[in-house]
Amino acid sequence: MIHRARFLAAAALLVLAGCAAPPPPAPSPAPVGLQQAWVQAVAGPAWAVRALTGEARCPTLRWSGGSVVMKERSAPGELPPPPGNKEPEHKPTRFTLHACEAAWPADAAQVQVGDVVLQAPAAEARRIVVIGDTGCRLKASGHEFQGCNDASDWPFPRVLAQALSLKPDLVIHVGDYHYRESPCPAGMAICAGSPWGYGDDTWQADFFQPARALLAAAPWVFVRGNHEACARAGQGWLRYLDSQTGPARDCLPAGPGVNDGDFTPPFAVPLSPRSQLIVFDSSEIGSRTPPKDSPAWARWRQQLDLVAELARDHAQSLFVNHHPSLAFSPSPSAEPTTARSGLTPLLQDAFGSRLFPPGVQASLHGHVHMHQALGFASNQPVTLVIGNGGSAAEGRVNEAAALRHELMPGTRLETLHIHGEFGLSLLTATPEGWQLQALDALGQPLSTCRLAGQKLSC
Repeated sequence: MIHRARFLAAAALLVLAGCAAPPPPAPSPAPVGLQQAWVQAVAGPAWAVRALTGEARCPTLRWSGGSVVMKERSAPGELPPPPGNKEPEHKPTRFTLHACEAAWPADAAQVQVGDVVLQAPAAEARRIVVIGDTGCRLKASGHEFQGCNDASDWPFPRVLAQALSLKPDLVIHVGDYHYRESPCPAGMAICAGSPWGYGDDTWQADFFQPARALLAAAPWVFVRGNHEACARAGQGWLRYLDSQTGPARDCLPAGPGVNDGDFTPPFAVPLSPRSQLIVFDSSEIGSRTPPKDSPAWARWRQQLDLVAELARDHAQSLFVNHHPSLAFSPSPSAEPTTARSGLTPLLQDAFGSRLFPPGVQASLHGHVHMHQALGFASNQPVTLVIGNGGSAAEGRVNEAAALRHELMPGTRLETLHIHGEFGLSLLTATPEGWQLQALDALGQPLSTCRLAGQKLSC
């Protein structure tokens, strides 16, 4: 992992260099040909095939008995830097690829885009890989520069190799794909040559190129993290991974404190006849709750009313969003503190102390760069945090002290497992519910827990 010493060394190097960034590199030539193709869950519920290409036209989707030319979601172009961005250095956001889409054809067992063969989503997802917080952190405002060129410092490619070996029916990414927001300081070999900013060269380096094989191997559910909010990498998110189909949406203000591009209606992803995911976009809210009389508060509450509707008719729902409400933040002292989420007061307003509607038996998150599994003696669903996919982290949590910690008034923990190692998790369906196995970046098991209803045993 990247520890505080590495960050301080980076900061010292910046000082010695007079805080001067290297001159901006010449724009890379536009990629040629098909770059990636994948299947993802979209609003509906439905499945869509997406592709990124350097060709002038979208590719053709082919399957036994049919073909269709994919439709363009977005074209190459250059946009101003994200509005409201807080990094000290900015440059225009350059997109060189066409983003394309087609609905998954009914009854097709597999489809082909160029040389990429994609399999149909499983009728029941029984093996689900979960990863999160995967990009390589380059962030000048925090003097944080991760070793993007070092497989030990940034092990996301290793995590992807392990995920591929597990042969999942489905992959869930719980958010924060994009981290290369600032240029690597001159003379720092661990990240030298890395692209930076919010264009598709950075998206390719941080996510799409390393994930190419896993993107093709199984369908994905993409959850939006705070790094993909409109003030950061939202322009690329809306082009590539947004759950809304058709032409890509824009990051456009709709009023004070409200940006239409930062709000996405929650949607369901069926896992079996009994169970489903409910995917919620909490990217913009971060740790700040809007005032109760604001348009943003009203918009968030409307979104939570939709969550209640989606949960109403299913025996088992897993609520999936980036920011956890009942989890721990790591610290250098290991003293347990509650991870802050601006969504928590809204969840309390909508659903009381349980935070979720009936039928939601577990919640799944990232944001905290650790693996955490929390089971409660009080009436709250299980919390699973899987944010250890590769992005830099520091600090620990003392488990013994954490078990005594009250995350929210009235909550009582009875089961807790926390791991700080980089890695991924595997959810396997069982007759009672799910088995959760935490693995490190080399595939070694860290812990195994079982989820039955809203009870967790490890």
